[in-house]
Parts: sequence; structure tokens; C-alpha cells
Amino acid sequence: MEDKCDECGGTIFRIVNDSILKRRYNFVTDTNLKLCEDCGAKYITCKNCGALLTRVHLSLDVYGIRSKCPSCGTEDPEVAEWIKRGGG
Repeated sequence: MEDKCDECGGTIFRIVNDSILKRRYNFVTDTNLKLCEDCGAKYITCKNCGALLTRVHLSLDVYGIRSKCPSCGTEDPEVAEWIKRGGG
């Protein structure tokens, strides 16, 4: 399954670092954040298969984030815990 941006449908991504998102969300790391080259949307990747797990941004809430990978079905425990706590 090819990664596709939820926002624009783009398919070209690159790994990026975002110190603000890393400080705000404990599940964002130097190696799991990808940027859509077409629209700039940022996503964390699945620890199991590397597919796009869910979009992340500064105004993220529990209703706008997935904890289960749409590609392989693996649940990210850190994201699931964040959702369970009600977000940031």
C-alpha cells in the first residue's frame, strides 16, 4: 500500500525534524516524522511497517489522530495512551 497524504493526496514524503512537535508530543521523534512534499502536512510513521500512521500538527486533538496503522493494523502504545489521557 502506497503512502498517501490525507490532506492533498500527495505520495512523496521525506523525513524531517521538528523540535516544536517533539517537545509537544512524546510520540514524535527524530526518525518517525515525515513531511508531505506537496502540502507540508507532517505524519508520524508506524513502528512496525513504516507506513504513515497519523497526521500531527500543533492543534492536534484526540479526534484527529489514529493510534492504529491503516496499513498493518499495529497500534502505537504511546499514541493510544495520549488519546486515552484526552490529549495534550
